[in-house]
Amino acid sequence: MISIYCKPLSVNPSIEPLEFEWDERSGTVAGRSADMIRRAATEPGMPVHPMPGYHTFSSEPLKSRADIAAIVGYLHKLPAELVNAYPTQVDDPVVAELISSDGTVSPVDVLY
Repeated sequence: MISIYCKPLSVNPSIEPLEFEWDERSGTVAGRSADMIRRAATEPGMPVHPMPGYHTFSSEPLKSRADIAAIVGYLHKLPAELVNAYPTQVDDPVVAELISSDGTVSPVDVLY
C-alpha cells in the first residue's frame, strides 16, 4: 500500500490536493480522494501533458502504475513513486504541407 499526497498544479481553489492510499496489487484505493480516483478510472483514458496528449487506460487501471500516474498527473504534481510511470507520447511529429505560390510543396512541422 502506497500513501499518496499530491498538491494541485493549478492555483484554482476548486482543485484540492489528492490524498489516498493505493494498493497496486489488489487495485484498491482508500482515503479522502479515493472516490475521485475510482471515478476517473472508469473512463477510457485521460489527457496527459504535454497537451494534446492522451493515455488510454489498460483493462485494469487501478492495478496499473501508468494509469494511476496519468490520473494523478493530469491536475496534480506527481509523487516520487509515480514520476517514472507517467505516460509519455511517442507519436511521430505532425507534419503539414506548405504550398507556395509557384506550386512547390514543402513539409512543415506543426507546433501546438
